[in-house]
Amino acid sequence: MKTIKITGTIAIIGTISGLLLSACGAAAPATPTSDPGAVYTMAAATVQAQLTQAAAANPTAVPPTNTPEPSPTTPPVPTEAPTQEVAQQPTAPFGGNALATALPTVANNLNPNLAPTRAGSAVEGFQAGDVAQFQYSIPADGTVFAPGEFFQIEVGLKNVGSVTWTTDYTLKFAYGDQMSGVTSVPLKKAVKPGEKAIFNIDQHAPGTPGKKYTTHWVLTTQSGLAVANGEVYVMIVVK
Repeated sequence: MKTIKITGTIAIIGTISGLLLSACGAAAPATPTSDPGAVYTMAAATVQAQLTQAAAANPTAVPPTNTPEPSPTTPPVPTEAPTQEVAQQPTAPFGGNALATALPTVANNLNPNLAPTRAGSAVEGFQAGDVAQFQYSIPADGTVFAPGEFFQIEVGLKNVGSVTWTTDYTLKFAYGDQMSGVTSVPLKKAVKPGEKAIFNIDQHAPGTPGKKYTTHWVLTTQSGLAVANGEVYVMIVVK
């Protein structure tokens, strides 16, 4: 009898304890179960949003691109064409008396200061064929003469070609004012390349004063052909 009472008491106490525990469990809120994958996804989205906001606030500057400047090009050195010096006829001031300084002329019509000085074949650097180079002429351009006054033209030419000028070469009147009956003057001796020839022409000033008169002459071969650069002229004034 006593055993039954004890057992019943224990049963009652257990029942009451179970009810109390159930009441406590119902009153406590349920703790939600966390999903690790969802947590990681939310963290990554948060970091990405922060990075996007930082990039918008501080745009990355694009470094400038250096464009190389073209290197200067050295211009080609111009090539100068070779030039040939051409002797010019000396001139005196208008009205001057060039005869006062003219070179002397001897009886044989050869000026001793400009007579041929060198014999031999063509000199290196001379031109092929018949070529002359002007040396001088007197009287100088612009020399004044009285009407009908006698004077003498003297012309010096140098043989710078490769052909010897024989005594068949002549200085002939070409055009302009003819101031005497003389129309040609032959060479008195052969002139080899490198030598000089001198011609003397007797002239009379025209009779009409107050004018300029110009006479042109040219050196010709035995065939009558003009020698290159062999033309000369003299201009006088009659007052």
